[in-house]
Amino acid sequence: MPTANFQRHSLTLQSSASASGEASAWARALADLAGLAEARIYALDLCIVELVTNVVGHGYRDGPGEIRLELDLTPTAAVLTIHDCAPAFDPLSVPAPARPASLDEASIGGYGVHMVRSAANGCRYERRDGWNVFTASFGAA
Repeated sequence: MPTANFQRHSLTLQSSASASGEASAWARALADLAGLAEARIYALDLCIVELVTNVVGHGYRDGPGEIRLELDLTPTAAVLTIHDCAPAFDPLSVPAPARPASLDEASIGGYGVHMVRSAANGCRYERRDGWNVFTASFGAA
C-alpha cells in the first residue's frame, strides 16, 4: 500500500503491560514530526493502543511474545501494520457490538475492535507465515 513518498519507521516490542504506551509514544512523536494532522494522529494512536493491548492481553495472554510495528507516514496519511505471532485471530471477523438500550445495559469492554474499524479509513488482516498481520490506513493514502 505505501508508495515511494511514504517514510517507513519500524519498532519491535516485547509483549508487556507497557507495550501499548511505548508504541503510542513512538507513533505520536513520528506522526507529529511528519506533520500529520492532529485528528489523524489521534485516530492512529487510538488504534495502536487498542491493537497492541489486545495482542498483549488476548493474543499472548500476558505472556512473552514479539510485536512488530511498521509505520509509513506522509504529512497527509499514515499506514500502520502490526505483526504478532500469537494464535491466528482476524479482528475484522468480530461483529460490531450490539447497541445497548440503556446505560444500565451497557457493558464495559468489547468495543476496541469496533473503535479501530471506525477510526481508520481502511483495515486489512492476513495470516502470513505464522504471523497475524493487521494493517490500518489513515488519511488519503
